[in-house]
Amino acid sequence: MKQMETRVIQLDGDWDIARRDELERLLRPAYDSPGNLIIDMYAVNYADSTILAALIVLRNRRRSKGLPLPSLVIGSRQVRRLLSIAGLSEAFSLYGSLEEAKARESLTP
Repeated sequence: MKQMETRVIQLDGDWDIARRDELERLLRPAYDSPGNLIIDMYAVNYADSTILAALIVLRNRRRSKGLPLPSLVIGSRQVRRLLSIAGLSEAFSLYGSLEEAKARESLTP
């Protein structure tokens, strides 16, 4: 059985409306890319609803195409809390490190 490729997109710093276009450019190629997808947000210090909206669009587009849903690596308590408040902590697989996410994703058929 062939192992599914895993694509990793790394984000760092602060993500708000000022970086919306950059975020869309980074995520757009992942809308249609086959295989597993990990959004590594471990080094994101601050995020607002801009990143929530982008993640929802990404998840919905991948779901509509029958592609594996993205997993998130979260290091910041603020970002984890934001996802929880928005009700998205159940919509994504959340991990504390990239290594943990890769190990789990490699088990996904």
